[in-house]
Amino acid sequence: MKPEDQYGVILEAGVSDWQIFQQDGSGKASIPLAGRYVLNRDQNPGAIAVHVRLVREEGYEAVSAGLNWQAAATLPDGTWSATLQDVPRGGLYRLETCLQLDNGPIEWAIRGDMAHHLGVGDIWLITGQSNAAGYGKTPVEDGPELGVHAFTADGRWKLATHPLGDSTGTLYPPNRENANASHSPWLAFARRLKQALGHPIGLIPAGLGGSPVSAWDRRTDGVLFNNMLRYITDSEAGVKGAVWYQGESDTAENERAVYKQRFSSFIGDLRKETNRPGLPVITVQLNRYVGEDLDKPAHANWEAMREIQRQLSHELENIHLISIFEAGLSDGIHNDSSGNLLIARRAAAVALGAVHGHPIAWRHPECVEARQVNPDGVELVFKNIEGRLHYESRIGREFPFAVRDARGEVPVIGYTLPGRNRFHITLGRPLADSATVTGAPTANPPACVPIDIPGYRSMLGFTLSITRL
Repeated sequence: MKPEDQYGVILEAGVSDWQIFQQDGSGKASIPLAGRYVLNRDQNPGAIAVHVRLVREEGYEAVSAGLNWQAAATLPDGTWSATLQDVPRGGLYRLETCLQLDNGPIEWAIRGDMAHHLGVGDIWLITGQSNAAGYGKTPVEDGPELGVHAFTADGRWKLATHPLGDSTGTLYPPNRENANASHSPWLAFARRLKQALGHPIGLIPAGLGGSPVSAWDRRTDGVLFNNMLRYITDSEAGVKGAVWYQGESDTAENERAVYKQRFSSFIGDLRKETNRPGLPVITVQLNRYVGEDLDKPAHANWEAMREIQRQLSHELENIHLISIFEAGLSDGIHNDSSGNLLIARRAAAVALGAVHGHPIAWRHPECVEARQVNPDGVELVFKNIEGRLHYESRIGREFPFAVRDARGEVPVIGYTLPGRNRFHITLGRPLADSATVTGAPTANPPACVPIDIPGYRSMLGFTLSITRL
């Protein structure tokens, strides 16, 4: 439409279709609006007033008395502005505007622009590399749902659908994938939160396959951090928390040496820029990498990175780590679609338990002590056991622990679970000198690891020194 053909109220800033706004601590949001008004050539100016209101999308009633038709600041230069105050958590809502002349009846005021399918709830930022962006290729039922929306690469809010990383018409080329992204965990994650919390969830996908942590640290490269800030600013929504799945590109020894520093810088800057000092971040421990011979350095590198991830979840505030060793793969390194649904379920449990305070079990079993109990026995002590530790498998390649000392790998000949939070390993020979135990060993660890029953949360990968007799 040509500018001269427009008339009525033109909405230019503050809100767009499908937008989700971050609620504040009282469960409300303020929505600033601005635009122009244009009179038809045949209209007599007289008294002019722009009005705005917010109604429930499924009906026609105002969201509240205070959000019914209210006058905007209407200026002689043809501009107007208003702020919808105390918009309650929930939705979906519809914004309506109109142009009232000469104090005429509001229901017959001149037309105005509208914005549809708005909500107030929580916004989650998606960061990391390919398994965050989502490369699940296997068929799965995980469709869209009203009230789960995403701010997409073309700079618009939309109903969230796979792939969340669709780069069609992108305004943010730094995180454009070289290949088409596909299924990711985060639509199912958001849907679980919406169903449990009863309010809309928004997503801001900013991850990029293959990206090292340096791309997220402004003290090194920072290109993806700055790109992410553009997403946050342009979405005009705010942020509740972030999900982070990354580390595959930093497993080499020289990169691991600075990983903690770079990740800490990323988290600190993210919290500063979002004005959320305790912004919660849900992280995913590395799953597996298939295809390397056991004598290759990748295996020790991936073990070490999992331990770094575990340590960071304790060294930094509000960093929560989940384990997903049961998740299958679409190829040698990317989680398949069913595995993504497992990530969604466990990440949502963390969001509900750690962030929203729901009385649910969300922490993963974690080994906190490894001690020698006799010349050929090691006992592991776990925390975060709600019921009891459970494990059933044969000794061999699929055993979920590796014991090593100065002589190399120590053979394991048996195991028992003598208590609800203890795991006893029987060794084929006495330990020599200093020794360690690794849970979920190698780059391709067993899918079957100890779990907490009845919650069925899998053990976190770790490497600990064994306390000797």
